[in-house]
Amino acid sequence: MSVRESSLSPSSSSLAGRTVVVSGASDGIGRAAARAFAERGADVVMLGRNEAKTAAAARAIMSATGSRRVTWHIADLSRLDGVHEVADTILARHDAVDVLVNNAGALFLERMVTADGLERTFALDHLSYLLLTVRLLPALARGARVQAPARVVCVASRAHHDARIDLDDLQMTRRYRGWRAYANAKLGNVWTARTLGALLDPTQVVVHAMHPGVVRTRFATNNGALGRLLRRVMDLRAVTPEQGADTIVWLAESAEASASTGGYWVKRRAVTPSRTARHDGMRARHWTASLALAQLDAATLVPAELRA
Repeated sequence: MSVRESSLSPSSSSLAGRTVVVSGASDGIGRAAARAFAERGADVVMLGRNEAKTAAAARAIMSATGSRRVTWHIADLSRLDGVHEVADTILARHDAVDVLVNNAGALFLERMVTADGLERTFALDHLSYLLLTVRLLPALARGARVQAPARVVCVASRAHHDARIDLDDLQMTRRYRGWRAYANAKLGNVWTARTLGALLDPTQVVVHAMHPGVVRTRFATNNGALGRLLRRVMDLRAVTPEQGADTIVWLAESAEASASTGGYWVKRRAVTPSRTARHDGMRARHWTASLALAQLDAATLVPAELRA
């Protein structure tokens, strides 16, 4: 049997009984991944912003899979307090987290700021990944088993190749372009995976970024007529949410994906990210600035037992 067949077989999945947290789980790739995890017998924790939509998605997954091991929490992950609140809830209700999928995100063609004064794309598509991962590190440490580290999957994008990041203006106060803001955030996802991969003991936690492909979802339709037009263009070469979620699920359970950390994956293959993504000096500056904006203390960021 091939690796592809065996790694995605629900009946033999290593995820049975494990806790998997998925952000942006009410629709699209996140919902498809949550369903796949439920099919594999995991305890699935779905995070969404809209109560009715997230609850409906969770109930539909339970109905389709027969699983009753699906729960959901509501959070606005573009707000720092929203991330902290849902992290507190998860830590209180789950002793261990075996897999964290950072998937929440959106494209905003017009510049907006959050209640924290942060540009919304940067806050939601990048900073929430970093902050939620760091907050859940104690639970991820408890999810690690012998030769089976806990896993963090950051849903990035090939769009990171289009990033043109000004490290002195991460909030894009001077020249905002919606696609550029999105590309910069996706570059941040790749950098986050690379940095955490270097900081964390890979026998305890591995972190990867991945590109799901152009996926047929409602992504970008929040931007009015222009967003709907962009969506129609994207759908000309889009794959299904299930196809987009395939590498997420594979990274969460395959032995091959646990043998390395800090990688960038496309269609279950480790690939080389952009030249900028491999610029360690820029990555270090971006990391330091991100920690400051997330109000995280670098000195106490990683528990001693998780340090590489």
